Amino acid sequence: MDLTSILEQIELQIANVKEEYFSRKEILEKESWLEGYNRDDNRYNVGRDAHLTLKRAEKARNLVNKMPEALASKTMTWKSERGTEFLYDGIRLLSMLKEYTILR
Repeated sequence: MDLTSILEQIELQIANVKEEYFSRKEILEKESWLEGYNRDDNRYNVGRDAHLTLKRAEKARNLVNKMPEALASKTMTWKSERGTEFLYDGIRLLSMLKEYTILR
């Protein structure tokens, strides 16, 4: 066994994992934000500084309305570049986005 060869193989695998991570990062961040926004029960609370809350809610609503299409587009581009499905927790992200759109 050549230790130098083993080390090169490990470094190559690390580089491949980093590349995979960075190619998925933007999509996963947007998907995570969308999930968090949907779980936030305080997004509708009105109280002090209600006008600021309403402005933020309007911006978020616009972003949420556009996000599934943007995510689907980025995911399809990623899929065509990589030649493989984009999975999130073992499920096709495109299927999750389709289901989300239907539920909305």
